[in-house]
Amino acid sequence: MYAFALLGQPRPEGLVVMDEVLSEAEEHPKTLHVLLHGLWLGQDLDRGAERLLALSSRPTLATGTGPIVLFRVAGALRRLGRYAEGLVAIDRAIDSLPPGDPSVHADLVRERSLLCAARDLHQHWSPAPMSGGRPS
Repeated sequence: MYAFALLGQPRPEGLVVMDEVLSEAEEHPKTLHVLLHGLWLGQDLDRGAERLLALSSRPTLATGTGPIVLFRVAGALRRLGRYAEGLVAIDRAIDSLPPGDPSVHADLVRERSLLCAARDLHQHWSPAPMSGGRPS
């Protein structure tokens, strides 16, 4: 929980504590989920999105069907500008939800909207492609 608190603040020393916890906890599912949540909250951590993706690929979390893990992965992919991959992850998360859980569904739909908005802004503000060395 201490690592979670540091990561969520976001304090760089949380990354050191996280590494220590990971070496001891190995594949303990609840510990991995808590660290994943801390990385998700710590938007400004150095390479936080990359670290979140690495953590989510550990055997315990990499089943590919957990909606919460996929939700956090989608957010990390959005932060990295990998919008198409993020949309695939969030769509898989939405599809894997059991019926009747509107609160979690709303969070996933909100992340999907953020992905689409970020993608659209990126496409709108990206420089126009060049042909023949001159702007078209």
